[in-house]
Amino acid sequence: MHPVIFLDIDGVLHPLKTNNSSALDYHLNQELAKLYHDPEFLKLNIYFTNLVYYGFDQNACSLLKKLVDEFDARIVLTSSWRLIYSKHELYYLFKILHLEQAFIGTTRKSTPRFQVIQEYIDKHHIDSYIIIDDADLQKYFEFHTIKTINCFCDSDYLKARNLLLLQHVKAH
Repeated sequence: MHPVIFLDIDGVLHPLKTNNSSALDYHLNQELAKLYHDPEFLKLNIYFTNLVYYGFDQNACSLLKKLVDEFDARIVLTSSWRLIYSKHELYYLFKILHLEQAFIGTTRKSTPRFQVIQEYIDKHHIDSYIIIDDADLQKYFEFHTIKTINCFCDSDYLKARNLLLLQHVKAH
């Protein structure tokens, strides 16, 4: 079974403190449609694609991709973005990040977050997982949680990697 990464966005991939005041790139959707040979990009909200493409921290996104690739992990979105954006839009968020194959869905649209994560774990019988979030969920999930400060960074990646390695060893 693939390990699962329960992923928040704000404070993880999208920094809470950002200096991004760049102008809106009105051609971005056309460029992405051409780059990915996918006309569905033309249907996306230009503010959404600009936010993902220019507003996400590139290092955080690269570290997440590295973690997914190394462990053949799957991503379940727990972020409040699941309440705002459709699954179609979220798929394209992950496509921009080159992680669309790893994205398998979202927790149900409810709160509190720890409860919907636990429901997902129980419903899908998940035994190997980590939670990457800027909220402190450690009291609910002990050694499965990486609490970020503003953004997923190198030290967070190393902790996530070690937690997944420990779960892999424990399972075998």
